Amino acid sequence: MARPRLLKSIILIICLAYGVGVAAEIPDTPAGNRAKEIIELLNGSSATKPEDYIKDNYSPTFRDAFPMAQHLSIFTSTAALFGKLTVDSVSGSGDNELKLDLKAESKNAWLRLNLNVEPEKPHRISSMMLAPMQPPEKSGISQSDQKDGNTGSESGESQNLKPLDSEKLHQTLTQKARNNEFSGTVLISGNGDIVFHRAYGFASKRFNEKNTLETKYNLGSCNKLFTAIGIARLMQEGLVSIDDLIGKYLDCFPGDVGSKVTIRHLLQMRAGWGDYWANEYYLQNRNQLRDVSDYMEFIKDIPLDFEPGSNFQHCNTCYEVLGAIIEAVSGMDYFDYIREYIYKPAGMENSGSFDRDGPAENLAVGYTNMNPLSTEDEKYARTNDYFLSPRGTPAGGGYATTGDLLKFETALKGYRLLDKKYTHFLLNRWEGSPDDDWGLPSRIARTAGGAPGVSAEIVRDFNHGYTIIVLSNYDFPVANDVSSEIIDDLGLK
Repeated sequence: MARPRLLKSIILIICLAYGVGVAAEIPDTPAGNRAKEIIELLNGSSATKPEDYIKDNYSPTFRDAFPMAQHLSIFTSTAALFGKLTVDSVSGSGDNELKLDLKAESKNAWLRLNLNVEPEKPHRISSMMLAPMQPPEKSGISQSDQKDGNTGSESGESQNLKPLDSEKLHQTLTQKARNNEFSGTVLISGNGDIVFHRAYGFASKRFNEKNTLETKYNLGSCNKLFTAIGIARLMQEGLVSIDDLIGKYLDCFPGDVGSKVTIRHLLQMRAGWGDYWANEYYLQNRNQLRDVSDYMEFIKDIPLDFEPGSNFQHCNTCYEVLGAIIEAVSGMDYFDYIREYIYKPAGMENSGSFDRDGPAENLAVGYTNMNPLSTEDEKYARTNDYFLSPRGTPAGGGYATTGDLLKFETALKGYRLLDKKYTHFLLNRWEGSPDDDWGLPSRIARTAGGAPGVSAEIVRDFNHGYTIIVLSNYDFPVANDVSSEIIDDLGLK
């Protein structure tokens, strides 16, 4: 977990996969004109520097609510990760507010830009949100394609598949570590057999302690997968159903929330909530929040941003609520439940949501260039302690080794955590019913997590049996860049 204000931006960037030229016509309104300027900044085509633009054109309240480094990270990280963006459509507009659906030019992914400006001239930006969205129907991805996981290539296709050049990969990662571009551990398995497993860089630069195969890394949002499996296990036991209302299990929400939001909404991040990083209670008390009930103390009062099921928005709030449902239904502490029904059966002895103030061996220290007080690149000289919450949550921030994650993947694919029906339901993103005839997806699935000093990715290749696990104690997207290179080198699609 990371400092809320910066992490809010980082998580949005992590989930972007989207990108800006202009295909749809942006309305000639105060909000529309500001949106055009933001798009130019995102694409690097503006004559104005982002920092100067933010100082002059954000409202003082919005500008000063976050460190300048956080504001700038939206522009720099988006450009670095996703390249040029185009406007796909206008999904909502008014004089002082605008919603645009943006598409990456180079990939099949979308982002929604929500922008609000002050009603008085010069119409400074009062809020801005970037959030991932599902591809629109016109994108050419049919519902049947989504169901069977087909992304355009035939299931089982082996075109362009290449053998792993372990020595070349080792030399590449060694050079990245020497250049201070990578620190972490990489594991590749083929059909369960480890074909590459090496560590690079330092777990602690202060104590000159190198990363090893036993180093535990912060997983960021990869932990959400454990929460989702916990909920699926309760479904499998008949204790909850996918479309149950959350008010059936939690009585702390007002009626217009508890009687509308379902478990499926939470799992698919379509509940109407987003992230809680700017919540006043959270900001004032975050260093004391260690249990799921601590988070529910303020989440219960967060209003919905949109009608449940009508939209998609990255939602850490959703997964905290799922954690609370696990506790309410099972009668167990969330962390005990995950340990008992995921870690133990998978044989994961080096994983957990460790308390920052308690003892824990072999934890990698996170290093970040995201200094809230400076925008200068410090080449991973600063630790991320400033950003960390005291303990991981159902939404992310637990730790694991690469070896433990391979054990997890083996247990999941071997139906030792869930039966076949619910494993396939999970892997097909909770579409339809668990009783539908789901198979394993024929696509590559990538589960990522990231924050300052945190970058993690698990890649599952269902066609050829590869599993790629990259964990890093450097900023997102360090691990994701490495896994992308491995995917390309192997010729996986």
